[in-house]
Amino acid sequence: MDYRRVRAEVRRYQADMHVRQRRVTLLHRALRDAEAERDRSVAGFVAFGEQHEGARDAVSRRAIGRQLGVTHPAVNAMVERARTRSRGPAALAPLVPVLGADEAREYVQSGALGDIARVLVAMYPGDILLESGLDPSAFANGTDIDVPNMLIQSADGAAIGVEDCLAGYGGTGPSNTVRLLEELGFPVDLAREVYDYRFVELAPDRVLRSGDAAHQVGGGLELSSDGQHFIARVRSQRTYLPGGDLTAAHTVAAWCSEVMDEPERYPWAAGERRARVYLDRNAAASLNNDDPHRIASNRYSVVIEQGRLQLWVSAYFPYNFADLLSTEQLHALDAAGMRPEGIEPRTWLDRFLPRRRERPPFILISEDGQDLTHSPEGVARG
Repeated sequence: MDYRRVRAEVRRYQADMHVRQRRVTLLHRALRDAEAERDRSVAGFVAFGEQHEGARDAVSRRAIGRQLGVTHPAVNAMVERARTRSRGPAALAPLVPVLGADEAREYVQSGALGDIARVLVAMYPGDILLESGLDPSAFANGTDIDVPNMLIQSADGAAIGVEDCLAGYGGTGPSNTVRLLEELGFPVDLAREVYDYRFVELAPDRVLRSGDAAHQVGGGLELSSDGQHFIARVRSQRTYLPGGDLTAAHTVAAWCSEVMDEPERYPWAAGERRARVYLDRNAAASLNNDDPHRIASNRYSVVIEQGRLQLWVSAYFPYNFADLLSTEQLHALDAAGMRPEGIEPRTWLDRFLPRRRERPPFILISEDGQDLTHSPEGVARG
């Protein structure tokens, strides 16, 4: 038996299955948005009839039901949903279709995308996420933000993602990229840039940019279970990004300098910067229960929020009651420029301070004195 051929077939079927699942997700999303628009239209029509006596017969719910081919109670349900349904990030950012290389070639050559303006290819999906300029919810796949390593954008802003096409080494992924780019009419010398660099931005006739990773944050976003904000779990980790191993504080600093300090470029992360620092393990339980990388000594105890972005930062809880914040928590706040006034690193005298009052479950830090806009919660993972 030719095991290499079998493995290749398995990979092909897996990629094909994943592409079709993304298509199903896209269709479900489009159907949900269309139903929401229908409900709002019906509710608006009903409201018009209630305000204008001459239109009441045509705008009665029974008349609407006959026109739509549904029952009177179904129209009542549409109106009720429209009154309680809000537009979330999904309605603001249509899903980017993610296709296989062959399907992407056919799609582009058919003229469906339009003229290609630029192509982004990277080893790290986080570079595609941030360099695309798109809202992260455009890459939502359930509660995951599933960003492809290759993105093709047209002159009018449309985009498609491509599976199994990467950059940064001399293997199968970059070879897939080179083959697709050549089939789309890119000169071979431009296409082969993806072998040498971990991030490449191409126009049809020239290299716009190439080099190592474009960003230090690494991506890794999730969509909250209510679909209203994004979560980045920040842990100390070994990384192949320039600079070697990263502490949680280093990653927080990268998110702040590269994303949160650039509100015009990333409007989804624009707003007041706030933090909630947990002092009690039980109070932070909802942050840690659903962590897929759950490690007992690596628990989330700091939440830094700006706009629709939340950083859940792994930091040790204070060991002693006299220590208001742990050293790791202070480092995370320092990295975000949010160290509270009057809190100094602990000294040996702190051990002798008396317990004067009950310890709060968490403290809030913000310029406006307000709590987080989006309540931290466990992410429902399917």
